[in-house]
Amino acid sequence: MSTKTGQAQSALFLARGSKAIACRVPSSPQQIVSKTGGSSIGAWRGFLSPFAALRGLLTLPAAWRFALVPALVFGLLELAFVFLSWRYLKPWVSAELAGNGSLRQWGSSAASWLSVLLASAVGWLVAAFLAPALSAPALERIVALEEARLGAPERPPLGVVQELLCGLRSLLVGSALSLPLLLGLTLLEFAFPPVAVLSTPLKFLIGAWGVAWSLFDYPMSLRGIGAHARLAFMRRHAAAVLGFGLAFSLVFWLPCFGILMLPVGVAAATRLYWDIHGLG
Repeated sequence: MSTKTGQAQSALFLARGSKAIACRVPSSPQQIVSKTGGSSIGAWRGFLSPFAALRGLLTLPAAWRFALVPALVFGLLELAFVFLSWRYLKPWVSAELAGNGSLRQWGSSAASWLSVLLASAVGWLVAAFLAPALSAPALERIVALEEARLGAPERPPLGVVQELLCGLRSLLVGSALSLPLLLGLTLLEFAFPPVAVLSTPLKFLIGAWGVAWSLFDYPMSLRGIGAHARLAFMRRHAAAVLGFGLAFSLVFWLPCFGILMLPVGVAAATRLYWDIHGLG
């Protein structure tokens, strides 16, 4: 296919998909790239891409301050939960359960401390859920720096509000696609335990696919690539996408590593996407 024909088809594809895009960018000659083509990359190369991205970020000082943002946001959110539970929840629980007798006093004190611990645990989960979306502007800067280093076509910048919306959409869509399947398989295991032999690896693969979807959303949605085009891309390059998702799924099982490695994941998704399109 000639260059002009490929550009025309890409422009037409982008125009058709833009109606379903929540965070899209204006069309421009610089951003017309193939959404469905690209070279074939295997699962092993996709699996190794996070490690290459980590080395790349370590040699890119301009990205370091942005890479710290997700962990900082997570820490601030968790500290807010701990402070609020200590300042308001603990005395409230203690006052509600207080009474005469040393046993009653001991019980109210223990319950107040337990309420702080439970609130902190809830805060941990909420912070882990919200940190990626709230860190979207910083993650977009990492995408831009990686694209500049790879020589990718330029794109118009998005505003902070649109970047936050992109991050929130990435979070919600990824959760909506994978969580119902994971919940259904878990319920099936409770109803028929022997099926766990098959459902456990299947859940891991679904989780890997969901992680890959969420991370690829950053470089692709910033160029106005809608959900249908992303799904077609992931189907066409399923081996590389699955290898990439499996690598990060292994990391995300470790406490806090999902947040710490999020910038690496975004950088790896950007590098792998453009690697497939011949700029790696």
